[in-house]
Amino acid sequence: MPLSSDRGLAVRMAATLAAVVTANALFVGVLVYLTAPRLGALVRQAGDGVGLPPAITALWWLPLAGVLVAACVWAQLRYVRSETLGAVDAEPVTADSHPDLDRRVTRLAAQASVPTPDCYVVDSETPNSFALDGVGRPTLVVSSGLLATLDGDRLDGVLAHELAHLQHRDATVMTLASFLPALTSDRYSLLDSLGPWARSRFVWAFALCAVYLVGAVATRSNPFRPGYAVGFAVGLAAVVVGGGVVLGILATAAVAAARRLSHYREFAADDAGAALTGDPAALADALAKLDEETASAPTVDKRLAYDEVRGLCLLPHGFETDSGGDGGDEFHVETRSHPPTDERIARLRELVEKQ
Repeated sequence: MPLSSDRGLAVRMAATLAAVVTANALFVGVLVYLTAPRLGALVRQAGDGVGLPPAITALWWLPLAGVLVAACVWAQLRYVRSETLGAVDAEPVTADSHPDLDRRVTRLAAQASVPTPDCYVVDSETPNSFALDGVGRPTLVVSSGLLATLDGDRLDGVLAHELAHLQHRDATVMTLASFLPALTSDRYSLLDSLGPWARSRFVWAFALCAVYLVGAVATRSNPFRPGYAVGFAVGLAAVVVGGGVVLGILATAAVAAARRLSHYREFAADDAGAALTGDPAALADALAKLDEETASAPTVDKRLAYDEVRGLCLLPHGFETDSGGDGGDEFHVETRSHPPTDERIARLRELVEKQ
């Protein structure tokens, strides 16, 4: 039984995706602009050699920009998926390790006409769950606390809720939207993910010299002239400072759109999950039970106090209960904006009355 579409959800997804793609397009635009003098000359020469009209060769940057934007989006989805699963230390589920969970997910995915996702379990007493999508197979993550707290129809209701996120594809958009805010608040370390060499001063010095020389060739300047050196330094400083400001502005726009999506998508997934199981009361009971358990659950490892995970979760606390976290003075922005759990439960109770 395919889950029904939601126009309001689609509009919010489109707005969030547009903000993220625009941010990537502006970043790519700067790269193309910086390389345009040299690459443009080479493309024009090649175009003249094969007899292409000048009007065609003048648009050489368009396909390059399109490929680069797509590559950026793909890389971000891949990175966020890997970083998120690593942040919560999730372990893959097999039919042998968690036979009941495996059977439930397989059955519900077939009912919803969605691909069966890969399942992971987080060793956390705090009951919660979330879904990831994008590059690779769709993924559903639950905590050991969730499996210990819920069973039967209530567990089915939560799993159906997460499958609704995957079917609606809002999990893909939220996965992508979490990258830029985390990057601006320094919760992602791209350099560390590349390996020790990425922090080598020698590597960065070599890269800077290479850019300096390429710039001289592209502008047909003498790299040993003081005027070129000063101009290069000023330009580099402007790019770094200006890039930081623009990145912050774009992150703010992405967060604003993602927060609207985050709030709405939980209602949409509640409705779709209840429709899939045919039992909105079970999901309402599950939310009430999880909310109650979270209030009394012990605080767990601070490694799990990770804002992007909380933004993706069924309930807004993620896999830890101490919302204060560490570093209270640290600047950060969040994509999460869950609706009140009481309101979600009330909406589901209304569905029960309408049955």
